[in-house]
Amino acid sequence: MKVLFPFVGDSVGGSHRSILELYDALKNDSGVSFVFVLHEVGPLSDLLDSLNIQYEYIFIKRLAGESPNLLKIIFSVILSFFKLSGFIRKNKIDIVHGNDLRINLTWSLPTRLSGAFYIWHQRSVMSPSVLWKASILLADHFVAISTYVYQSLPSNIPKSKKTLILNPFNIRNTYDKEVSRKWVNKHYNIPKNYILLGYVGRLVDWKNVDFLINCFMRYANHSNLQLHLVIVGSGDGEYTDSLRRQVKKLGIKDIVTFTGFSFEPNRLISALDLMVAPSNKEPFGRTLIEAMIQKTPVLAARGGGHSEIIDNGVTGRLYDHNNIDNFIIQCDKCINDSKSTYKIINNANTVANLKYSSHRHAESIVQVYLQLYSAPTI
Repeated sequence: MKVLFPFVGDSVGGSHRSILELYDALKNDSGVSFVFVLHEVGPLSDLLDSLNIQYEYIFIKRLAGESPNLLKIIFSVILSFFKLSGFIRKNKIDIVHGNDLRINLTWSLPTRLSGAFYIWHQRSVMSPSVLWKASILLADHFVAISTYVYQSLPSNIPKSKKTLILNPFNIRNTYDKEVSRKWVNKHYNIPKNYILLGYVGRLVDWKNVDFLINCFMRYANHSNLQLHLVIVGSGDGEYTDSLRRQVKKLGIKDIVTFTGFSFEPNRLISALDLMVAPSNKEPFGRTLIEAMIQKTPVLAARGGGHSEIIDNGVTGRLYDHNNIDNFIIQCDKCINDSKSTYKIINNANTVANLKYSSHRHAESIVQVYLQLYSAPTI
């Protein structure tokens, strides 16, 4: 069975790391072989090169979905159709596994009309627009990363064609917290006696990092603790610039560090005293699980995928979205109630190890592959 993973290549995020975990779990399986395709040279190609993972490069002038205009989407699909369908046939691909909206819109039709199966891996909440009901014609199977996402799939997709599979994590990839902390203090010139709060993820407006900065400023100004906020990630340039201006305007530039993109996010997560996830619309919340594995306590906005992952007061803490007072109350509990926090991080680590292993995820994905691959053809 030959499985193709196409990616745009202009970023590295949770979907890419999930597929790399899947690849690592299955690469020695003689019954499955993988082909990676990138459409752009950039962060993802750098990561694959560093991991010695081979990939093909296919230039596409305009990917479907780069514009929400329906006519432009159709035109983009037509423009790339023969190039992609030719690649699928030439390489005798059995299954194409898409993980991004632009990829799903660009690759699904050429795949199905080439005689291969298409898996649409939905990693964000789907729009309620009736137009998405047509997606049932584009894919053989849909995979959702959380109940929150699963419930957003179009109602006309039958249960037999959709599966809820939680994201995978390498539960063995843990860092020594003391060593990580020393590295962060030295690398980013942060005094060692400061308490580190951190955000790890893309810098886009719906992630609500601007709210986190406001909360941090107020908490730092009304606390006797020495606090430092570390913001890890890259994203929308305009939004990132606005965050930097916000930090400067609030007068907290000396206690806020922007690290930019990191190839070792877990190392940074391990160094934190508290990781904060401020979006209430997170489809899943990958960094929450990564923090649980690293035994770093988590404070997350209530809502979306966060509420599925965090059992409040048991495996982490939740605060009411956009409520600064509630944020500060919960943050204070995380930092000052060490006995409770110690119990929470151990509970969280146990749950993460049992529920989110790469092996468990790989078994579930392979079941979907086999369900398609062994299905009788008509």
